[in-house]
Amino acid sequence: MNLTITDYFGYPLPPQERMRLIKAAGFHGIAGLLWQDDFDGDYNFFPEYAANAGLYIENMHAPWQGCNDLWHDGLGGDMYMEKIIEFVMVCARHGIPTLVLHPENKNGIVYAELPTNFNIGLGRLRRIVAVAEQQNINIAIENMCRVEYLESIFSSIASKRLGFCFDSGHWHVFMPDIDLLGLYGDRLMALHLHDNNGEDDWHALPLSGNIDWNRIKLKLKELKYNGAIALEVGNKTFEHIKNPADFLMLAAERARSLE
Repeated sequence: MNLTITDYFGYPLPPQERMRLIKAAGFHGIAGLLWQDDFDGDYNFFPEYAANAGLYIENMHAPWQGCNDLWHDGLGGDMYMEKIIEFVMVCARHGIPTLVLHPENKNGIVYAELPTNFNIGLGRLRRIVAVAEQQNINIAIENMCRVEYLESIFSSIASKRLGFCFDSGHWHVFMPDIDLLGLYGDRLMALHLHDNNGEDDWHALPLSGNIDWNRIKLKLKELKYNGAIALEVGNKTFEHIKNPADFLMLAAERARSLE
C-alpha cells in the first residue's frame, strides 16, 4: 500500500528539499497538497518539484478560506465556487485525480452558521461537480465540524465523481460518536490521517493522541480500502525532533503501522 503525506509537515524548508526528504523517508507521494500562499509562493511549480523527487500527487487540497460563503447568497459564494472550479482545472492540467474540499470551516471555537436551507450551496456544488465530471476529476468532501453538511451533499448530488475524504482528527474532535466510515465508506476517495486528544485539532502523528486506531484499521479493512495511507500532519507534540528527516522517518513508520 502506498504511503503519502502533506508536502508541508511543520518544518520551514524549501519545498524541493521537503519533497526530497519525503521520498528519502519511504513515502511514495504527496497528499492534500497545500497550494496556497500561506506556505509557499512558488506552489505552481509543485508538480514539477514532486516529479523531480520521484513522488506522485495523490490529491490536492482546495483552499478552505471562504468555504462557508458557499452556502449563502452573495458574491462571496459565487467567487468561492469559481475558485474551486479553477482548482478543478488545475488538477486536470497536472493529472491530479482528486480535489479535497471542506464543506465548512470554523474560526477558533466559532462554528459556521448552519444554512436555513442548503439549496444555494448545493446548486453551486452541482456546478463544481459538473465541471469535475467533464474533466474526469474527483471531488472528495472532507468531514469537518458537523455531519449535516455531509448528509445534505451526499443525499442530494448523485455523481460517481463525488466522494468522501475521511479526516480522522476532525472526526475525533467533532463527531466521534458518528460512524462516518460506516455511513460514507462506500464513497471513500481519500484519507487524512492524524491524531489528537479529542479536544483540539492537533494534526499530530498517529499514535500520539488517543484515537482508537485499531477501530479505524478494522473499518478500512471491512471496506477493502486499497488507497494510500495518507498522513495530514505537522510536528505537533514532536517539536523536540529538530531534524526533519528524523521526523519523516518516524512518520513513515507510523503510517506503515496503519496498513
